[in-house]
Amino acid sequence: MKRSAKPGLAAFIGLFLALSILPSAGMLAAPTTRAVGNEQLALWPQLHTADGGWNRAYLSEVSDYLADHIAFRHSFATLYARLCSGVFGTLPGEDVVLGREGWLYYAETLPDYQGTAQLTPRQCWAAARALALIQEYCQGQGVDFVFTIAPNKNSIYPQYMPARYRPAASPGNASRLADCLRQQGVAYVDLFSVLRQEAGQTQLYFAWDSHWNNLGAALAADALADALGRGPEDDRGGYSLQPSHLGDLYAMAYPAGTELEPDAVFEKEFTFTYPNGLRSAEDITIRTQNPDAGGSLLLFRDSFGNALYPFLAQRYGAACISRAMPYNLTYLEREQADTLAIELVERNLRWLVERPTLMPAPVRQVDQSWQPGDFAASAVCTEAAGLEGYVEVTGSIRCPGLDPDSPIYLQGADGLVYEATPAGEGEEPFTLYLPAAAADGRLELAVRAGGVWQAAPLDLTR
Repeated sequence: MKRSAKPGLAAFIGLFLALSILPSAGMLAAPTTRAVGNEQLALWPQLHTADGGWNRAYLSEVSDYLADHIAFRHSFATLYARLCSGVFGTLPGEDVVLGREGWLYYAETLPDYQGTAQLTPRQCWAAARALALIQEYCQGQGVDFVFTIAPNKNSIYPQYMPARYRPAASPGNASRLADCLRQQGVAYVDLFSVLRQEAGQTQLYFAWDSHWNNLGAALAADALADALGRGPEDDRGGYSLQPSHLGDLYAMAYPAGTELEPDAVFEKEFTFTYPNGLRSAEDITIRTQNPDAGGSLLLFRDSFGNALYPFLAQRYGAACISRAMPYNLTYLEREQADTLAIELVERNLRWLVERPTLMPAPVRQVDQSWQPGDFAASAVCTEAAGLEGYVEVTGSIRCPGLDPDSPIYLQGADGLVYEATPAGEGEEPFTLYLPAAAADGRLELAVRAGGVWQAAPLDLTR
């Protein structure tokens, strides 16, 4: 019996070792070189750092490289994901949530769906104020402005979410921000209402992707165009559904998968062209021209703009579609744009209070009989890239009892009072782009706390 068991044991050990070695040995012939979803494959590390020293993280970076490039990684990951989804009804990774009827959701949208990452009342007001200042700047330049939020997929199609994730019982960030936008008079297009009204009759988002499909994008573009006076609905003719889209969530969950989802293909083709060419819809800057239309559009967008921008570009003689973030309003003059539209996905609304817009701080005529403030404020002053003759002053304040809707004013060395954008780093951030002379001297910051205006010197580091 012992003799007969040895060959079987040896064969088992040999098979185990062969399977263990196969992925590593396979790197010599078939390493993984294609990134899927949002991943970025690690590069082979350098032995030395830029300053000539030893790279102390070399071995861990080698490990990361091998983990990313090991042979058959996508095939093994897909096989494991199929097993987990088929047997346990879930996916092994943390980035993708398996919903009902095979729908996939981006895990980064869960905080919004469950209401676990709510903006504070101050942050909601500050985000709306940042957009109000953009709108004010546009109005001063004779430029039309509109802002919209691209809803997370589970905000439009919650019925396919797994039951273990309970939706928030109170209004989310998008709804609360919309209220603040209305209070501050910001031109806002409510795509949640627009899409929800149609979602029961037409599928507007991909089942295996985090974004809307062409039908959802066209509907969103129609709403934006109507708000900008570019309606009525564009005549696109009928459409057919054709299997043409590889979902980003599908590629993340099943990296070796090749199944395509259907998307709408409209009968009438777009007539705009790309004067600078186009590599992909992911390009940082895309420019279009359309001899059949007039006006000039600047669109700041994120990945939801990949499907959105063609339907807007069709309506303008010239369009610049930019993924620049923070937003840079010097682009308005550069592009000679008469319209600015901003699209931002729901899950990234916090960016409005973290990434201040590049634009000159507005001057305010205010009563400067401020009381001495019992608060501290500090900031850093640097040259403003892209604004000649200006400096960037960015910092934060520590003010107990700060009113949630208090603007932040700065009295410059030139005697003028400027309003800061309430965005940047820190608990109560602010950022201003000032003429260099306005920051060359004593500065004073003013805020409203407990209904009383208070001022304190600004500790400025250069």
